[in-house]
Amino acid sequence: MLGIYIHIPFCRAKCGYCDFNSFPPMERQTEEYANELIREIKESPYRGEAADTVFIGGGTPSLIPPYYIEEILTAVNGAFPFKADCEITTEANPESISREGLKAYKRAGVNRISMGVQSFNDSELKTLGRIHNSYQALTAYNMIREEGFKNVNLDLMFSFPGQSLESYEESLYRALELNPEHISAYSLIIEENTLFYKKYKNYQTNEDLDRIMYRKTNEILEAAGYGRYEFSNFAKPGYECRHNLGYWKRYNYLGFGLSAHSFYNNIRFSNTDSFEEYLKGTKENYREALTEKDIIGEFMFLGLRLKEGISFREFKELFKKDIFSIFGGVIEKYKKYGLLSFDENRLWLTKEGIDVSNTIFAEFLPD
Repeated sequence: MLGIYIHIPFCRAKCGYCDFNSFPPMERQTEEYANELIREIKESPYRGEAADTVFIGGGTPSLIPPYYIEEILTAVNGAFPFKADCEITTEANPESISREGLKAYKRAGVNRISMGVQSFNDSELKTLGRIHNSYQALTAYNMIREEGFKNVNLDLMFSFPGQSLESYEESLYRALELNPEHISAYSLIIEENTLFYKKYKNYQTNEDLDRIMYRKTNEILEAAGYGRYEFSNFAKPGYECRHNLGYWKRYNYLGFGLSAHSFYNNIRFSNTDSFEEYLKGTKENYREALTEKDIIGEFMFLGLRLKEGISFREFKELFKKDIFSIFGGVIEKYKKYGLLSFDENRLWLTKEGIDVSNTIFAEFLPD
C-alpha cells in the first residue's frame, strides 16, 4: 500500500496553537511553490507505483487557487497512478471554501473533504485564533454536501483555555446534527514556538477535565454510531480514513512539499523547512534507516493507538519472534494494573490505559 502526502504551507493567519510550517503567501509565492512541488512529484525516484491514498494538507489547501490543486493532482496521478478506489482527501477551512474550489476538487478526483472546524462556539474560535465563525462552518459544510461530496470529516478540539465541558459537548452535538462520515477530536497540546505557548506558558491542563472530555467524546460519538478506531478518530462503518490508517499501520507513504515527511521500506526521510531552499531545488534534509529495534518499537506504539490493537500473528510473521519473548514482562505488568488487555489473538490498551498511554509506549521503545 502507498500513501501520498502533499503539503500546502500557506495560511491566511496563524492559529494560536499551530506549530506547523505555515505562513501567509506573498505575491507570486503560490505559483512558484506549485511549480516546484509539481517538479518534485514528477522527478520522484519512486514514481511508477500506484497510489492507494492521497492527502493534501497544510496549511490551508483551500486558500490557494483551486486550479493549482487540479494541476498538482494531475501530476500525482501521472507519477503514481491512482488505484480505482483511491481515497483522495483535501483539507479545507470554512472561510476559504468556495463552490468554484469544490467543483475543481471534484474534477481532480478529490472524494473526501476534511474541514477544520475546531469548535462551534464563536468566542472559543477567537481564543484559538481561528478566522471563521460557526455560521461560516455551517455554510461551508452545506456547500460541500450540495457539491456532491459523500465523505466528510470535521475536526474538533477540546481541553483548551476557556473551554468548558458543557461548551465542548455542545460542539459535539452540533457536529452530529450535520451527520458527517468522520469526526476527529483532539485534545490541545500547547507546543513551544506557538502564540499559545507565549500567552499561556503557565497554563496547567486540568487533567481530570481532559479525561472527562475524552471519555464524553467516546460516549457521545459511539452512541451516535461512530466507531473509535484510533485515539482521536471516529467514523461511521466503512469511513475510517485509510490514509491515516496507513501511518498507524506503517505502510509506505511519500511526502511532497515543504517540510513533508516520508516513510518507505523502513527508511524515514523529510524535506527542508526552508521555503527559499525548497524553491531552489534543495529538498531532502533528513534520512534515517530504522533498526530492527526501532521498527519493533514503532509497530508496538503505533499499533496500540488503534482500537483493534496488535495482532500476535502479524507480529510473529513480521519479526519471526513471539511477542511475549520480547515484551512479556511489560505486558504482564500493565495487564496487572488494568491498563493492557489481551486474548489469544490480540493486545490492546484499556480505557484506563489510554489515559497513561505515553508512559506505556515508552516501555516498548528502544533505549
